[in-house]
Amino acid sequence: MLIAYATVAKPADAIELYKVALGATVSNIMDGPDGSIMHAELSIAGHRFMLSGEWPGFASAPSGRSPVNFMLYVDNADAAYQQAIDAGMQSSSEPETMFWGDRNAKVTDGHGYEWTFAHKVEDVSTEEMRKRAAEFAASFS
Repeated sequence: MLIAYATVAKPADAIELYKVALGATVSNIMDGPDGSIMHAELSIAGHRFMLSGEWPGFASAPSGRSPVNFMLYVDNADAAYQQAIDAGMQSSSEPETMFWGDRNAKVTDGHGYEWTFAHKVEDVSTEEMRKRAAEFAASFS
């Protein structure tokens, strides 16, 4: 089992945002000194997700955008995207159908992380995938 564990500068704010934007539920919060959050366990789309505040010498929140992103397969990427936007996340990519057969949308959470929502639109054969990928790559030339 792989469990994502994020470090954020304002964990209480992130937890509240994730509850509204992503439908997260909280199963455990361990308080740290001075009202900080040492550790929190959430469930997002049925998967465990953990986070904590920054701890000098242990973990730091991303400065700017993290190179780590999170992806959720959902029933409806457009609806998940809109829910996240309505909750205060920022759009980084509006919903669109991608060449590999998924409908994707991306948001940033204001805590340094990007979240992708996706649902399957079509099954694409390996041959068709290669063709579409080449066309996609050529569009950047």
